[in-house]
Amino acid sequence: MKRESVRTGYYYALFGLLYFVQGAALAYINNFQKPYLDSLNIDASRIGLLTSILLLPFIFKILIGLLSDKVSLFRLGHRKPYILTGLIMGAIAFLLVSRVLPDRNFMLFSVLIFLASFSVAFFDTCTDGFAIEITPEKNYGRVQSIMISGKAIGFIILSLVFGYLVKRSSYSVIFIIIGLLMMIPFIFALFASDPKKIREENQFEWKAFSLLITPVFLVFALYAVFYSIVSFGVDGLITYYMSNDLHASERTIGQYGALRGIGAVLGAIIGGISMDRLGYRRIPYLAVFVLSTAACLIGLSSSTSMVLGLAVFWGFAWGSQEAVFFSLAMSLTDIRIAASMFAIMVSLSNLGTSITNGVSTALSATVGFHRIFLFLAGFNFVNLVLLYLCFRLWKPRG
Repeated sequence: MKRESVRTGYYYALFGLLYFVQGAALAYINNFQKPYLDSLNIDASRIGLLTSILLLPFIFKILIGLLSDKVSLFRLGHRKPYILTGLIMGAIAFLLVSRVLPDRNFMLFSVLIFLASFSVAFFDTCTDGFAIEITPEKNYGRVQSIMISGKAIGFIILSLVFGYLVKRSSYSVIFIIIGLLMMIPFIFALFASDPKKIREENQFEWKAFSLLITPVFLVFALYAVFYSIVSFGVDGLITYYMSNDLHASERTIGQYGALRGIGAVLGAIIGGISMDRLGYRRIPYLAVFVLSTAACLIGLSSSTSMVLGLAVFWGFAWGSQEAVFFSLAMSLTDIRIAASMFAIMVSLSNLGTSITNGVSTALSATVGFHRIFLFLAGFNFVNLVLLYLCFRLWKPRG
Protein backbone atom coordinates (compact mmCIF):
# COMPACT_ATOMS: atom_id res chain seq x y z
CA MET A 1 0.00 0.00 0.00
CA LYS A 2 2.80 2.42 0.87
CA ARG A 3 4.62 1.60 -2.35
CA GLU A 4 1.44 2.23 -4.37
CA SER A 5 0.96 5.55 -2.56
CA VAL A 6 4.50 6.64 -3.48
CA ARG A 7 3.89 5.62 -7.10
CA THR A 8 0.64 7.59 -7.24
CA GLY A 9 2.35 10.60 -5.67
CA TYR A 10 5.11 10.40 -8.28
CA TYR A 11 2.58 10.52 -11.13
CA TYR A 12 0.69 13.37 -9.52
CA ALA A 13 3.98 15.26 -9.21
CA LEU A 14 4.68 14.58 -12.89
CA PHE A 15 1.26 15.92 -13.87
CA GLY A 16 1.86 19.01 -11.75
CA LEU A 17 5.24 19.64 -13.42
CA LEU A 18 3.82 19.16 -16.92
CA TYR A 19 1.11 21.66 -16.18
CA PHE A 20 3.64 23.99 -14.54
CA VAL A 21 5.53 24.38 -17.83
CA GLN A 22 2.18 24.89 -19.55
CA GLY A 23 1.56 27.72 -17.11
CA ALA A 24 4.96 29.17 -17.96
CA ALA A 25 4.12 29.14 -21.68
CA LEU A 26 0.66 30.59 -21.06
CA ALA A 27 2.12 33.31 -18.82
CA TYR A 28 3.75 34.65 -21.96
CA ILE A 29 0.90 33.99 -24.40
CA ASN A 30 -1.92 35.31 -22.19
CA ASN A 31 -0.18 38.09 -20.28
CA PHE A 32 2.71 39.30 -22.40
CA GLN A 33 2.25 38.47 -26.07
CA LYS A 34 -0.40 41.10 -26.81
CA PRO A 35 1.44 43.87 -24.90
CA TYR A 36 4.76 42.75 -26.51
CA LEU A 37 3.39 42.94 -30.05
CA ASP A 38 1.46 46.11 -29.23
CA SER A 39 4.70 47.77 -28.03
CA LEU A 40 6.19 47.06 -31.47
CA ASN A 41 3.24 48.84 -33.14
CA ILE A 42 1.76 45.67 -34.63
CA ASP A 43 -1.92 46.38 -35.28
CA ALA A 44 -4.74 44.80 -33.27
CA SER A 45 -6.11 42.71 -36.16
CA ARG A 46 -2.78 40.90 -36.66
CA ILE A 47 -2.41 40.40 -32.90
CA GLY A 48 -5.93 38.96 -32.71
CA LEU A 49 -5.35 36.68 -35.72
CA LEU A 50 -2.10 35.29 -34.30
CA THR A 51 -3.72 34.76 -30.89
CA SER A 52 -6.50 32.74 -32.50
CA ILE A 53 -4.06 30.73 -34.65
CA LEU A 54 -2.05 29.77 -31.57
CA LEU A 55 -5.14 28.08 -30.17
CA LEU A 56 -5.71 25.91 -33.26
CA PRO A 57 -3.43 23.06 -32.04
CA PHE A 58 -5.59 22.81 -28.92
CA ILE A 59 -8.75 22.66 -31.03
CA PHE A 60 -7.35 19.73 -33.03
CA LYS A 61 -6.04 17.83 -30.01
CA ILE A 62 -8.46 15.04 -30.99
CA LEU A 63 -6.02 13.87 -33.69
CA ILE A 64 -3.16 13.72 -31.19
CA GLY A 65 -5.38 11.92 -28.69
CA LEU A 66 -6.53 9.39 -31.28
CA LEU A 67 -2.93 8.67 -32.26
CA SER A 68 -1.94 8.27 -28.61
CA ASP A 69 -4.89 5.98 -27.81
CA LYS A 70 -4.36 3.74 -30.83
CA VAL A 71 -0.61 3.75 -31.58
CA SER A 72 2.28 2.82 -29.29
CA LEU A 73 4.89 5.38 -30.37
CA PHE A 74 8.17 3.62 -31.27
CA ARG A 75 6.54 0.65 -29.46
CA LEU A 76 7.50 2.34 -26.19
CA GLY A 77 4.00 3.13 -25.00
CA HIS A 78 0.88 5.23 -25.57
CA ARG A 79 1.67 8.12 -23.21
CA LYS A 80 5.31 8.48 -22.13
CA PRO A 81 7.00 8.73 -25.58
CA TYR A 82 4.43 11.28 -26.74
CA ILE A 83 5.00 13.41 -23.65
CA LEU A 84 8.78 13.30 -24.10
CA THR A 85 8.51 14.18 -27.81
CA GLY A 86 6.25 17.16 -27.12
CA LEU A 87 8.59 18.52 -24.46
CA ILE A 88 11.62 18.29 -26.77
CA MET A 89 9.80 20.00 -29.65
CA GLY A 90 8.57 22.75 -27.35
CA ALA A 91 12.00 23.42 -25.88
CA ILE A 92 13.54 23.75 -29.36
CA ALA A 93 10.76 26.04 -30.65
CA PHE A 94 10.96 28.43 -27.69
CA LEU A 95 14.74 28.61 -27.83
CA LEU A 96 14.67 29.36 -31.57
CA VAL A 97 11.98 32.05 -31.33
CA SER A 98 14.15 33.93 -28.83
CA ARG A 99 16.35 34.88 -31.81
CA VAL A 100 13.51 36.34 -33.91
CA LEU A 101 12.10 39.89 -33.69
CA PRO A 102 8.39 39.99 -34.69
CA ASP A 103 8.52 43.53 -36.11
CA ARG A 104 11.26 42.45 -38.53
CA ASN A 105 10.04 38.96 -39.42
CA PHE A 106 6.48 38.52 -38.21
CA MET A 107 5.91 35.41 -40.33
CA LEU A 108 8.89 33.46 -38.92
CA PHE A 109 8.00 34.58 -35.41
CA SER A 110 4.41 33.36 -35.92
CA VAL A 111 5.54 29.98 -37.31
CA LEU A 112 7.88 29.29 -34.38
CA ILE A 113 5.34 30.41 -31.78
CA PHE A 114 2.76 28.18 -33.49
CA LEU A 115 5.18 25.23 -33.30
CA ALA A 116 5.70 25.95 -29.60
CA SER A 117 1.93 26.04 -29.07
CA PHE A 118 1.55 22.76 -30.98
CA SER A 119 4.21 21.11 -28.81
CA VAL A 120 2.41 22.11 -25.62
CA ALA A 121 -0.86 20.72 -27.03
CA PHE A 122 0.97 17.52 -27.99
CA PHE A 123 2.22 16.59 -24.52
CA ASP A 124 -0.84 18.06 -22.82
CA THR A 125 -3.20 15.72 -24.69
CA CYS A 126 -1.28 12.62 -23.67
CA THR A 127 -0.94 13.83 -20.08
CA ASP A 128 -4.72 14.08 -19.82
CA GLY A 129 -5.19 10.54 -21.14
CA PHE A 130 -2.53 9.30 -18.73
CA ALA A 131 -4.29 10.97 -15.79
CA ILE A 132 -7.69 9.51 -16.65
CA GLU A 133 -6.22 6.01 -16.91
CA ILE A 134 -4.50 5.91 -13.54
CA THR A 135 -6.82 8.10 -11.40
CA PRO A 136 -9.84 6.65 -9.55
CA GLU A 137 -13.05 8.58 -10.30
CA LYS A 138 -13.37 9.63 -6.66
CA ASN A 139 -10.08 11.57 -7.07
CA TYR A 140 -10.81 13.32 -10.38
CA GLY A 141 -11.31 16.63 -8.57
CA ARG A 142 -8.05 16.16 -6.68
CA VAL A 143 -5.97 15.44 -9.76
CA GLN A 144 -7.52 18.40 -11.56
CA SER A 145 -6.63 20.57 -8.56
CA ILE A 146 -3.01 19.44 -8.93
CA MET A 147 -2.91 20.05 -12.65
CA ILE A 148 -4.68 23.39 -12.68
CA SER A 149 -2.73 24.54 -9.61
CA GLY A 150 0.52 23.51 -11.30
CA LYS A 151 -0.42 25.62 -14.31
CA ALA A 152 -1.43 28.53 -12.09
CA ILE A 153 1.77 28.36 -10.05
CA GLY A 154 3.71 28.52 -13.30
CA PHE A 155 1.62 31.58 -14.08
CA ILE A 156 2.41 33.19 -10.73
CA ILE A 157 6.17 32.65 -10.73
CA LEU A 158 6.78 33.28 -14.39
CA SER A 159 4.53 36.35 -14.56
CA LEU A 160 6.58 37.95 -11.79
CA VAL A 161 9.88 36.86 -13.31
CA PHE A 162 8.89 37.85 -16.85
CA GLY A 163 7.69 41.29 -15.81
CA TYR A 164 10.96 41.94 -13.96
CA LEU A 165 13.24 40.57 -16.69
CA VAL A 166 11.49 42.34 -19.55
CA LYS A 167 11.98 45.63 -17.71
CA ARG A 168 15.70 44.97 -17.30
CA SER A 169 16.43 43.01 -20.47
CA SER A 170 14.16 41.97 -23.39
CA TYR A 171 11.37 39.62 -24.28
CA SER A 172 13.80 37.07 -25.74
CA VAL A 173 14.79 35.98 -22.22
CA ILE A 174 11.20 34.81 -21.68
CA PHE A 175 11.44 32.29 -24.49
CA ILE A 176 14.80 30.98 -23.26
CA ILE A 177 13.44 30.41 -19.75
CA ILE A 178 10.36 28.54 -21.03
CA GLY A 179 12.50 26.34 -23.28
CA LEU A 180 14.84 25.40 -20.44
CA LEU A 181 11.98 24.79 -18.00
CA MET A 182 10.60 22.09 -20.28
CA MET A 183 13.63 19.95 -19.49
CA ILE A 184 12.49 19.53 -15.86
CA PRO A 185 9.37 17.43 -16.55
CA PHE A 186 11.28 15.76 -19.41
CA ILE A 187 13.75 14.28 -16.91
CA PHE A 188 10.91 13.42 -14.54
CA ALA A 189 8.94 11.66 -17.31
CA LEU A 190 11.94 9.48 -18.20
CA PHE A 191 11.36 7.49 -14.99
CA ALA A 192 7.59 7.10 -15.47
CA SER A 193 6.02 4.06 -17.09
CA ASP A 194 2.84 3.63 -19.13
CA PRO A 195 -0.15 2.01 -17.35
CA LYS A 196 0.10 -1.19 -19.42
CA LYS A 197 -2.26 -3.31 -17.31
CA ILE A 198 -5.00 -0.69 -17.42
CA ARG A 199 -4.65 -0.39 -21.19
CA GLU A 200 -4.80 -4.18 -21.63
CA GLU A 201 -8.11 -4.22 -19.77
CA ASN A 202 -9.45 -1.22 -21.72
CA GLN A 203 -8.35 -1.74 -25.31
CA PHE A 204 -9.01 0.96 -27.89
CA GLU A 205 -12.37 0.43 -29.63
CA TRP A 206 -13.94 2.56 -32.34
CA LYS A 207 -17.43 1.84 -31.01
CA ALA A 208 -16.56 3.77 -27.86
CA PHE A 209 -16.99 6.94 -29.93
CA SER A 210 -20.75 6.25 -30.09
CA LEU A 211 -21.05 8.27 -26.88
CA LEU A 212 -20.35 11.37 -28.98
CA ILE A 213 -23.78 11.24 -30.61
CA THR A 214 -25.76 10.87 -27.39
CA PRO A 215 -27.91 13.78 -26.14
CA VAL A 216 -25.88 14.18 -22.93
CA PHE A 217 -22.65 14.67 -24.86
CA LEU A 218 -24.22 17.16 -27.27
CA VAL A 219 -25.50 19.27 -24.37
CA PHE A 220 -22.14 19.03 -22.61
CA ALA A 221 -20.44 20.09 -25.86
CA LEU A 222 -22.48 23.31 -25.90
CA TYR A 223 -21.56 23.89 -22.27
CA ALA A 224 -17.87 23.41 -23.13
CA VAL A 225 -18.04 26.04 -25.87
CA PHE A 226 -20.14 28.57 -23.98
CA TYR A 227 -18.30 28.43 -20.67
CA SER A 228 -14.98 28.98 -22.47
CA ILE A 229 -16.34 31.93 -24.45
CA VAL A 230 -16.91 33.68 -21.14
CA SER A 231 -14.01 32.38 -19.04
CA PHE A 232 -11.26 32.80 -21.61
CA GLY A 233 -12.89 35.72 -23.38
CA VAL A 234 -12.55 37.80 -20.23
CA ASP A 235 -9.23 36.27 -19.17
CA GLY A 236 -7.52 36.84 -22.51
CA LEU A 237 -8.62 40.46 -22.73
CA ILE A 238 -7.70 41.81 -19.31
CA THR A 239 -3.97 42.43 -19.87
CA TYR A 240 -4.68 43.92 -23.31
CA TYR A 241 -7.18 46.25 -21.62
CA MET A 242 -4.55 47.18 -19.05
CA SER A 243 -1.94 47.87 -21.73
CA ASN A 244 -4.15 49.58 -24.32
CA ASP A 245 -6.63 51.61 -22.26
CA LEU A 246 -4.97 51.91 -18.85
CA HIS A 247 -1.36 52.15 -20.16
CA ALA A 248 -0.06 49.72 -17.54
CA SER A 249 3.65 48.88 -17.54
CA GLU A 250 5.04 45.36 -18.08
CA ARG A 251 5.83 45.21 -14.38
CA THR A 252 2.22 46.02 -13.45
CA ILE A 253 0.97 43.41 -15.90
CA GLY A 254 3.33 40.92 -14.28
CA GLN A 255 1.91 41.81 -10.86
CA TYR A 256 -1.61 41.25 -12.17
CA GLY A 257 -0.57 37.85 -13.55
CA ALA A 258 0.88 36.83 -10.20
CA LEU A 259 -2.22 37.91 -8.27
CA ARG A 260 -4.49 36.22 -10.78
CA GLY A 261 -2.37 33.09 -10.46
CA ILE A 262 -2.74 33.04 -6.66
CA GLY A 263 -6.51 33.24 -7.07
CA ALA A 264 -6.45 30.49 -9.70
CA VAL A 265 -4.52 28.15 -7.35
CA LEU A 266 -7.05 28.76 -4.58
CA GLY A 267 -9.96 28.36 -6.98
CA ALA A 268 -8.62 25.12 -8.46
CA ILE A 269 -7.94 23.59 -5.04
CA ILE A 270 -11.28 24.58 -3.53
CA GLY A 271 -13.22 23.80 -6.70
CA GLY A 272 -11.60 20.39 -7.19
CA ILE A 273 -11.92 19.29 -3.58
CA SER A 274 -15.52 20.52 -3.47
CA MET A 275 -16.36 18.48 -6.56
CA ASP A 276 -14.99 15.32 -4.91
CA ARG A 277 -16.57 15.90 -1.51
CA LEU A 278 -19.87 17.61 -2.31
CA GLY A 279 -20.65 15.89 -5.60
CA TYR A 280 -20.83 16.95 -9.23
CA ARG A 281 -24.35 18.37 -9.16
CA ARG A 282 -24.07 21.40 -6.87
CA ILE A 283 -20.70 23.05 -7.43
CA PRO A 284 -21.03 23.66 -11.22
CA TYR A 285 -24.04 25.95 -10.68
CA LEU A 286 -22.17 27.95 -8.05
CA ALA A 287 -19.16 28.28 -10.37
CA VAL A 288 -21.36 30.00 -12.99
CA PHE A 289 -22.48 32.68 -10.52
CA VAL A 290 -18.95 33.30 -9.24
CA LEU A 291 -17.54 33.63 -12.77
CA SER A 292 -20.25 36.06 -13.91
CA THR A 293 -19.83 38.20 -10.79
CA ALA A 294 -16.06 38.45 -11.31
CA ALA A 295 -16.44 39.27 -15.03
CA CYS A 296 -19.01 41.96 -14.24
CA LEU A 297 -16.69 43.61 -11.71
CA ILE A 298 -13.84 43.60 -14.23
CA GLY A 299 -16.19 45.30 -16.69
CA LEU A 300 -16.96 48.02 -14.17
CA SER A 301 -13.29 48.69 -13.36
CA SER A 302 -11.79 51.96 -14.60
CA SER A 303 -8.21 51.99 -13.29
CA THR A 304 -5.16 49.78 -12.96
CA SER A 305 -5.54 49.67 -9.19
CA MET A 306 -9.11 48.42 -9.51
CA VAL A 307 -8.07 45.64 -11.89
CA LEU A 308 -5.23 44.65 -9.55
CA GLY A 309 -7.68 44.65 -6.64
CA LEU A 310 -9.92 42.21 -8.52
CA ALA A 311 -7.10 39.99 -9.82
CA VAL A 312 -7.25 37.39 -7.04
CA PHE A 313 -11.04 37.16 -7.20
CA TRP A 314 -11.01 36.81 -10.98
CA GLY A 315 -8.29 34.13 -10.73
CA PHE A 316 -10.37 32.28 -8.12
CA ALA A 317 -13.44 32.36 -10.36
CA TRP A 318 -11.44 31.19 -13.37
CA GLY A 319 -9.63 28.42 -11.45
CA SER A 320 -12.76 27.00 -9.82
CA GLN A 321 -14.58 27.00 -13.17
CA GLU A 322 -11.69 25.10 -14.77
CA ALA A 323 -11.70 22.50 -11.99
CA VAL A 324 -15.45 22.04 -12.43
CA PHE A 325 -15.32 21.64 -16.20
CA PHE A 326 -12.35 19.24 -16.30
CA SER A 327 -13.70 17.10 -13.47
CA LEU A 328 -17.00 16.73 -15.32
CA ALA A 329 -15.14 15.98 -18.56
CA MET A 330 -13.03 13.27 -16.90
CA SER A 331 -16.15 11.67 -15.46
CA LEU A 332 -17.86 11.59 -18.88
CA THR A 333 -14.81 10.16 -20.67
CA ASP A 334 -14.69 6.50 -21.77
CA ILE A 335 -11.33 5.10 -20.62
CA ARG A 336 -10.99 3.06 -23.84
CA ILE A 337 -10.48 6.31 -25.73
CA ALA A 338 -9.29 8.40 -22.79
CA ALA A 339 -6.98 10.84 -24.58
CA SER A 340 -9.05 11.34 -27.72
CA MET A 341 -12.45 11.71 -26.03
CA PHE A 342 -11.13 14.06 -23.37
CA ALA A 343 -9.35 15.96 -26.14
CA ILE A 344 -12.65 16.35 -27.99
CA MET A 345 -14.20 17.98 -24.95
CA VAL A 346 -11.18 20.23 -24.39
CA SER A 347 -11.10 21.08 -28.10
CA LEU A 348 -14.70 22.21 -27.90
CA SER A 349 -13.79 24.53 -25.05
CA ASN A 350 -10.77 25.76 -27.01
CA LEU A 351 -13.04 26.42 -30.00
CA GLY A 352 -14.97 28.84 -27.84
CA THR A 353 -11.70 30.33 -26.62
CA SER A 354 -10.40 30.80 -30.16
CA ILE A 355 -13.58 32.49 -31.31
CA THR A 356 -13.85 34.86 -28.39
CA ASN A 357 -10.15 35.79 -28.28
CA GLY A 358 -10.00 36.80 -31.91
CA VAL A 359 -13.38 38.50 -32.04
CA SER A 360 -13.15 40.31 -28.69
CA THR A 361 -9.63 41.58 -29.39
CA ALA A 362 -10.67 42.95 -32.78
CA LEU A 363 -13.91 44.46 -31.38
CA SER A 364 -12.16 46.11 -28.45
CA ALA A 365 -11.14 49.05 -30.65
CA THR A 366 -14.74 49.78 -31.72
CA VAL A 367 -17.10 48.40 -29.07
CA GLY A 368 -14.87 49.03 -26.05
CA PHE A 369 -13.53 46.74 -23.36
CA HIS A 370 -16.20 47.50 -20.74
CA ARG A 371 -19.12 46.48 -22.94
CA ILE A 372 -17.39 43.23 -23.94
CA PHE A 373 -16.73 42.28 -20.31
CA LEU A 374 -20.32 43.01 -19.26
CA PHE A 375 -21.81 41.18 -22.23
CA LEU A 376 -19.76 38.06 -21.45
CA ALA A 377 -20.79 38.22 -17.78
CA GLY A 378 -24.47 38.14 -18.76
CA PHE A 379 -24.03 35.55 -21.51
CA ASN A 380 -22.54 33.13 -18.98
CA PHE A 381 -25.97 32.46 -17.42
CA VAL A 382 -26.88 30.40 -20.48
CA ASN A 383 -24.67 27.73 -18.90
CA LEU A 384 -27.11 27.30 -16.02
CA VAL A 385 -29.68 25.96 -18.47
CA LEU A 386 -27.13 23.70 -20.18
CA LEU A 387 -25.97 22.24 -16.87
CA TYR A 388 -29.55 21.57 -15.82
CA LEU A 389 -30.26 19.72 -19.08
CA CYS A 390 -27.00 17.81 -18.82
CA PHE A 391 -27.74 16.56 -15.31
CA ARG A 392 -31.26 15.53 -16.35
CA LEU A 393 -29.71 13.28 -19.01
CA TRP A 394 -26.71 12.09 -17.02
CA LYS A 395 -26.39 11.03 -13.40
CA PRO A 396 -22.88 12.05 -12.28
CA ARG A 397 -21.43 10.96 -8.95
CA GLY A 398 -23.00 12.87 -6.04
